[in-house]
Amino acid sequence: MKNKPGWLFVILISSVQLALLLIAVMMMFSWFLNQIEETVGRQACGDNRVLTQQIVGAIETDEIREIRDNEPDHDKLQSILSRIQIPNDGFACIINAQSGKTLFQNPAASPKLISSFDKVMLKPLARNSNLRIPLLESVSSQPGLRHFDGRVVLDHSEHFASGEFLPQLNSILLIGQPTKTSMADMSSLIKYAKQFAFAMTLLMGLVCTCLIAVILNRMSTDVEIKNQGLEQQVSQREQELVRTQNAVIFGLAKLAESRDNDTGEHLERIRSYVTILATDLSQRIPELDQEWVHNLGLASSLHDIGKVGIPDSILLKPGRLSKEEREVMELHTLIGGECLEAIQSRLGNNLFMHTAKQVAYYHHERWDGKGYPHGLAESEIPLVARIVAVADVYDALTSKRPYKEPMGHLESKSIILSGSGSQFDPEVVDAFLRHEEEFQYISCAQLQLTDEDVTSDFYLLCERAKNSKESPVVT
Repeated sequence: MKNKPGWLFVILISSVQLALLLIAVMMMFSWFLNQIEETVGRQACGDNRVLTQQIVGAIETDEIREIRDNEPDHDKLQSILSRIQIPNDGFACIINAQSGKTLFQNPAASPKLISSFDKVMLKPLARNSNLRIPLLESVSSQPGLRHFDGRVVLDHSEHFASGEFLPQLNSILLIGQPTKTSMADMSSLIKYAKQFAFAMTLLMGLVCTCLIAVILNRMSTDVEIKNQGLEQQVSQREQELVRTQNAVIFGLAKLAESRDNDTGEHLERIRSYVTILATDLSQRIPELDQEWVHNLGLASSLHDIGKVGIPDSILLKPGRLSKEEREVMELHTLIGGECLEAIQSRLGNNLFMHTAKQVAYYHHERWDGKGYPHGLAESEIPLVARIVAVADVYDALTSKRPYKEPMGHLESKSIILSGSGSQFDPEVVDAFLRHEEEFQYISCAQLQLTDEDVTSDFYLLCERAKNSKESPVVT
């Protein structure tokens, strides 16, 4: 459908939109995982803190003050750690606060703890935090701090860890639970949440794609409707302009003809004759198109526009003109041509005015070069003027004038044929012969039908046309 959005355009927009949605979902899901992991870590550290309090309580109950080897306190402390059950296969150990050396650990610790924590880093529970400090400094840097929570990496495994400073032993009690094991209970929830998130992303992408297609289609339809409305307005204005132009041109032509005692039908007949001849020739000459035919038909109405400059005493004289009067009459070609040329100079490169100017200037030139006003011959005469010349003479012969009676078609045809190659272009005369019946029909309405060259069949045809008031003009 015209002006509808292409699927490629919709797919492109939808792909960009889906990519943005996926990025947004990934960012939200990453934030969601961080929140879950931080929550699980706080819960694990809470459990660790309970265990550290139990151990600290046992140490205070047993009044353990020293942790030398082979001392009773040493065995008591090891016994206390052995009884502690750390969730999720966690560990418990006591570390020297200065050296970081591992002093005690619960036997069930897995994996086995490293011998020294002096290089172990403590990280906050929030995974997106980049803060890291040495484990030993977490206590020594803050003398008033007894308890801390965070993450530690031991043997390539991360743990949620809680520490308690034991000042009486100058040591750190550290309890940890593996992060992976602690998060195991949440893995199903995370898996389903991930699937749900991506399913919702695809669904949102599909819905948005449909919405985009609908919106673009609606916008395209609105634009198309507006464009059609504008096109109709432009077309109507163009038609009005053409009608106005044609009316003005025809009015000017009639203004000139009105001074010649003609009924005004002369212009319609000339236009019809010219259109018939031009259409015939356009079918044999590829360079001539319908626009050329239309322009010539309209321009032919202005062929005698120069008569407005001829005095009535000459223009309306019923008898033959003297040589001097004939010379004045012949000036109407120059008057009309110069008038139309002045109009063309203001309009610029206008095909219609160029055609009208050629018709006005040269429609009285002859094929043999004996015409006026410039004495042009053969192809020097524009084709449009050669066509109008035949149409104008035929109409003059078959029409009544103040100085003559109308001739019949056969007699007029004979005169046209006799002028072929001398007054008229032979190709135009041949076109006339191919359409003489059309010429005869157009002229019959204003013929004196007593002429012997009108057949009875054609007489009846013309009578029928006159009685029905059908227009004889052929367009």
